[in-house]
Amino acid sequence: MASNRKKILITGACGLIGRELCDQLSPYNDVTAVDNNQRFSDYMPKNCSYVRSNLIEYLDQSSNKFDIIYHMAATNGTTYFYSQANDVLRNNVTLDLSMFRFAESNPACKLIYASSSEVVAGTTVFPTPEITDINVSNIHNPRWSYMLPKVIAENYLFNSNIDFLVIRFFNVYSEHSGTGHFVKDIIDKIQKENFELVGADETRSFCYVRDAVDAVIKISNCSKQVVNVGSDEELTILEAANIIAQSLGKTHIKWITIPGLLGSAKKRKPDITKLKKLLPTFSPSAFREIINSVKD
Repeated sequence: MASNRKKILITGACGLIGRELCDQLSPYNDVTAVDNNQRFSDYMPKNCSYVRSNLIEYLDQSSNKFDIIYHMAATNGTTYFYSQANDVLRNNVTLDLSMFRFAESNPACKLIYASSSEVVAGTTVFPTPEITDINVSNIHNPRWSYMLPKVIAENYLFNSNIDFLVIRFFNVYSEHSGTGHFVKDIIDKIQKENFELVGADETRSFCYVRDAVDAVIKISNCSKQVVNVGSDEELTILEAANIIAQSLGKTHIKWITIPGLLGSAKKRKPDITKLKKLLPTFSPSAFREIINSVKD
């Protein structure tokens, strides 16, 4: 009987989404996991062929014999968008272009590309569908150092011969979220009794990483399109922060609210109609449910 195991490459394999991909895919496939592991040095992917390497160096030294590539690698984290804007832009554009050349070297290879809700940060359409105008206010804002490479990448893929699927992730989180991600930052603030809350009235639609990755894997056969992957549960930052606080036993925090950062989306809610048509069983977990279940 022929084996159904596929040869899979996962980049950014130690990151929030990458490690979940490794966990779900490695029992049934031959997975190569690549990450420079600068941010999660205490983690190593299990049941994979793990390569700790600069991604560009790995691609330059390797041949593309993969059936599927899940390209999750990027410099991420809101703090970096503002503090290291040029590094973020330069690194992400360079990584993506190197990956696209690598993917093009094997026409039989499928590329799953991790885009971001930051692409549609300036939208006024809610819930936000995949096809919508991209609005950029003040092109000199350092925050766009992350968004612009994603826009470039989506444009490149749609004008290439690569067999691709773009996943536009909306606020994916997990118990492994690192510094620069909302859940981890709020937990750290509460533990340090720093009760400043930035952008309390802004809204987000948080999607648990296991739900997001399960969906991505199940729709990986789709091609040449963008699919929103996220939750349709919309919470204000204040509501989400209070849920996290309550899970830590802090029930009466008086937050000191601070206006949102320059360019930060005032509202974010994906239209996941396409995802539910492709995957009728998709039912994202409620934020409170997950936060309470992983608090320990």
